[in-house]
Amino acid sequence: QYATAAAQLNRIAERAAGAQALYETLHRKRAESRSRYVAPFTRRLEELAAPVFGDSVRFEVGDDFAIARRTLDGVTVDVAALSGGAREQLGLIARLACAMLVDEQDGVPVIIDDALGYSDPARLASMAQVLGAAAGDAQIIVLTCDPQRYADVPDATMIAV
Repeated sequence: QYATAAAQLNRIAERAAGAQALYETLHRKRAESRSRYVAPFTRRLEELAAPVFGDSVRFEVGDDFAIARRTLDGVTVDVAALSGGAREQLGLIARLACAMLVDEQDGVPVIIDDALGYSDPARLASMAQVLGAAAGDAQIIVLTCDPQRYADVPDATMIAV
């Protein structure tokens, strides 16, 4: 009876060790995979954000692709501390960066529904540059009740519905 219980305990311990090894391997591989994509995402994010925030803009992006901090002219700020307009602009830029990286040949469609409502006219003009630049690598569809907000996007086709 003791030998049977010991054998059963040994089998359970071996299965638990196997499950632990599988769990650790999957988490390690996921982290390795994410780290391969975080650097290109960060570079694309900084390229797209330069017209809006300036050429010195840098971002700290976590392995989960969450943008944690923005550095501008040597001053680092948590993204949560940015203004609503800056966070909205950054969110849109992040979506564009993802779309451009998913398929570098054609990009993927990005649908924007009445964004940039918190942006001042200067930031709207710089975001128009970003949208125009990204449109070369991804299809961007903007739904808006205020088409004037996007009037400066170069080569945009406006369709009234």
